[in-house]
Amino acid sequence: MKVYVFKSLPPFLWGYTRDIRAMWALEECGIAYETIGLDCGPNGLQDETWFEKISPFKQIPAIDDDGYILTESGAILLYLAEKSGKLIPSDLQGRAQVYRWLITSLNNIEPFALPVLFADLQGDSNPHLKALRPWHVDILGRFLPKIDQIVQNQPFLMGSSFTVADIAFTCVLREIRKTEILAGYPNIVKYRSRCEERPAFGKVLDAYEDRLGIARGSAR
Repeated sequence: MKVYVFKSLPPFLWGYTRDIRAMWALEECGIAYETIGLDCGPNGLQDETWFEKISPFKQIPAIDDDGYILTESGAILLYLAEKSGKLIPSDLQGRAQVYRWLITSLNNIEPFALPVLFADLQGDSNPHLKALRPWHVDILGRFLPKIDQIVQNQPFLMGSSFTVADIAFTCVLREIRKTEILAGYPNIVKYRSRCEERPAFGKVLDAYEDRLGIARGSAR
């Protein structure tokens, strides 16, 4: 399987990009893959025009499974889980709960976590986004306390089993890992550490830093 990833990024994007999600799932699922690296353009998009035939919005990640092309990190995570039979329950209702938690991460958490990240990155150069930051933090406060309670008594979102929903949620949490927000949710902090201590994640992040040519720990 081919996976399209970044091979160069501006420093402010190190460790935040969504190719980490796809590679983490590939490692956890035991699927052999090769990476195809692209350079991040000035607007965060790829300059190679050929890539638009693979990813219509020229976004990373994308996978090519023997000619079957798929984009969007959430769809890729679910595809890899279904293909391998790993990181997802075998019964319909169990799988639906994984879909639910993955969608929660991408629909309820990330739309408010990303603006916080961008507000912090842009600072005074974007006063409008800076002014909206407290509102985005307040919205996150609708969701994170409930999840903090859930992972207080179980290691992962689905209970004892690590799934692709945990990959999605952990990677979304990484978008606000350098803010003050997570300090108010000690169980989520422990949960994130537990997920990132998995050998597959460590292997992926090491390879990510090596591919970008940056010092070890720069994307942590």
